[in-house]
Amino acid sequence: MELKDAEYQEWANIQNDCTTEPLDNERVLCEYWALKNDPDVKVIGTELQCYDLFCKKLKEDGWQIRLDYQDELLPEYLEAYKSNNKKTLIINLK
Repeated sequence: MELKDAEYQEWANIQNDCTTEPLDNERVLCEYWALKNDPDVKVIGTELQCYDLFCKKLKEDGWQIRLDYQDELLPEYLEAYKSNNKKTLIINLK
């Protein structure tokens, strides 16, 4: 093993404060996901709902995200989220 590999392994095992915080399940956000081998989507939901959706889609459909960021939450997205019983929405961007 090279020295740089050992240094990386040490760094990767350091626990920081952000990994111990629970995911927010109150504030609704809009996330843009650029998917590998699939059309890009916007996901509307809480941080916890978006994480759970990604885990589900990764397991069931093999989704892989190559880029993601928070986008502006438009009023019509929030209204659609609320009318969908506050369940996660996926908007296809074809």
